[in-house]
Amino acid sequence: MTQQSWENGLREVMTGTAGAARVAAPPTDTILRKGRSSLRWRNGLTGSGVLGVVAAAVMVGTSLGVGSAGGSASPAAADAVVTVGPASAKTKVVLYEDYRCPVCKEFNASLDSVLQQDAAAGKIQIEYRPTDLIDRNDTVRGTGSVMAGNAVLCAAEHGAFYAYRDAVYAHQPVEAADSFQSSAQLIDIARAVPGLDTPAFEKCVDDQPYAAGIKHNFDTAINTVHCPGVPCVDAGGKQWSGPVVPGEDLAATVNTWLSQIIASD
Repeated sequence: MTQQSWENGLREVMTGTAGAARVAAPPTDTILRKGRSSLRWRNGLTGSGVLGVVAAAVMVGTSLGVGSAGGSASPAAADAVVTVGPASAKTKVVLYEDYRCPVCKEFNASLDSVLQQDAAAGKIQIEYRPTDLIDRNDTVRGTGSVMAGNAVLCAAEHGAFYAYRDAVYAHQPVEAADSFQSSAQLIDIARAVPGLDTPAFEKCVDDQPYAAGIKHNFDTAINTVHCPGVPCVDAGGKQWSGPVVPGEDLAATVNTWLSQIIASD
């Protein structure tokens, strides 16, 4: 079985369009938890690897909050997205992530600096779209993916997107311990970001105005974009799908891939 045929079968199972026997054993060491949940390729990137960087020319929503690559981005109204980089950039990058997802944390540590540099240089425009993948995991469940994603978007309203996002990833609990479901925990993390912990920020964390948008992001990623999981990246309607090779410099590999797309746009 080829990687592509296996991925196609997996997508059918995840979207409910295939029988239970549709997907055979994966061609790599892959973990698929019950339901729509964490899926990982464990053959690189400090032992865990990156999952599902899959294509789609999708821009969900109509209004985008545009900020600089330095972290002053603001989320779009009524849409759970932070857009960074100039609107004039020819290459649009969409990143679906979940702050409870361990692979997303590793992906961010390896690649986000590359994305920020390209956005600062005007080469790309990035949409960061939080999802609730781990919340939907039949084994662990919870609400922390939505809560953390909402809090990160609240931080973006106050010009602290990257600083708070990095702090949330740094405090990521194990999947079975959903400490992000606590507003108090997310507000406590904000105290490490100068000027962020304000009454307005705390109210935004408690009220969860972006909860519906975060859930919609996941549905779009799986059912429209056909991501097999998160993290999932689209760049200009083209895909980078690995595989991740043990010992490979993932940042250099993806940067080369992005450079080729930018040059062709």
